[in-house]
Amino acid sequence: MKTTFISTNSMSAATRQALAKVQQQLADAHLEMTTSRYADVGKTLGYKAGDTISLRQEFARLNTIIDTNSTVTSRLKSSQSVLQNLVDTGRDFVGQLLGSRVGGASALNVKAEAQSRLDGFIDAMNMAFGDGYLFAGVNSDVKPMADYFSTPASASKQSVANAFFAEFGIYQDDPAAANISAADMQTFLDTTFSDLFADPAWTSDWSSASSQNARSRISSSELLETSTNANESAFRKFAQAYTMIADLGVENLGQPAFEAIIDKATQLVNEAIQEVGDLQARLGISEQRVGDASERMKLQVDILTRQVKTLEEVDPNEAAVRINQMLTQMEISYALTSRIMGLSLLKYI
Repeated sequence: MKTTFISTNSMSAATRQALAKVQQQLADAHLEMTTSRYADVGKTLGYKAGDTISLRQEFARLNTIIDTNSTVTSRLKSSQSVLQNLVDTGRDFVGQLLGSRVGGASALNVKAEAQSRLDGFIDAMNMAFGDGYLFAGVNSDVKPMADYFSTPASASKQSVANAFFAEFGIYQDDPAAANISAADMQTFLDTTFSDLFADPAWTSDWSSASSQNARSRISSSELLETSTNANESAFRKFAQAYTMIADLGVENLGQPAFEAIIDKATQLVNEAIQEVGDLQARLGISEQRVGDASERMKLQVDILTRQVKTLEEVDPNEAAVRINQMLTQMEISYALTSRIMGLSLLKYI
C-alpha cells in the first residue's frame, strides 16, 4: 500500500512553483504584446526557427548593400558635380583664350587666369569624399595630384622647365623667348610638351591615382564601376592646356608663338570638355543602375519582412487576453496560498 506525505509546507511549495511558472509566462506575454513577436522564437517555432534565422540574415545582407548603395550614389553625385564644374570653367576659359589673341598685356591676364584654373583643376582632382579621394581610382587613400606651384618645385613643374630648356636652350622667363617661331613652338607643343602628359611621365610626375576605377557590389549579383580617375584623357588635356598658358612664358613670346599656344590650348580644352561629357554619361549610367538595384532590393526586403512576420508575429490582442487570464490565475493562487499557510492542526486539538 502506497502512502503520500501531505503537509501544508509541501502544498505551499507546489503552489509557489506553479505561481513562478505563471509569472514567467506573464512576462513573456507582456513582451509579446509589446513587440508583437514571440518571446522565445526558437522554443516556439522549433525546427522552423532555422527558417527565420536565414530570412533575417538575408534581410540584414540586403539592407547592408542598400546602405552602401546610398553612399555610392552620394559619391557619384559628388563626382558629377566636380565634372560639371570643370566643364563650366573650361568653357569660360575658352572664351578668355579667344579674346586674348591681341597679345601684349592680355597675355599676362590670361596667364594669371590659367594659373588660377590650374590650381582649381588640381583641387578638383584632389576632391575628398569620406575617407578617400573621388578621382584616385582604387588608390582611394592616396591624394591624386601634387600642387604644381609648390615650393620646392613640384616634379611636374620641374619637368616642364626641363623640357622647355631642352627644346629652346632657355627657360620660360628669358626675354629671348620672343625669338621662338610659331612653327618651333607648335612642334614643341605637339611632341616634347605633349609627352609630359602621356605615360610614363604623367604617372611619375603628375598623378598618383590608379587607372583602375573603384568597383562596388550594388546587388547580390552585380559589380559595377562607380568612379573615374585622374588619369583619364580629359583630365590630362585640361592639365596640358592650363599648364601651357600658365608656365610657358606667354608674356615673353612673340605674337605668332603666343597664338600657337592659344590655339593649341583652345583645342585641348574643347576636346577635354567633350570627353568629360562622355565621363558624365558613364557615371550617369552607373548612378541609374545603382538606383535600380536598390529599388529591387527594397522590394525583396519587404517580401522578407512579411515572411518573417508570418513566422514570428504574435497578435497583441491575443497576448492581452492571455495576460488577463494569467492575472486572474495568479490572484487565485495567491488566495489559495494564503489559506494553506493559515491551516494548522492546533485548531483541531
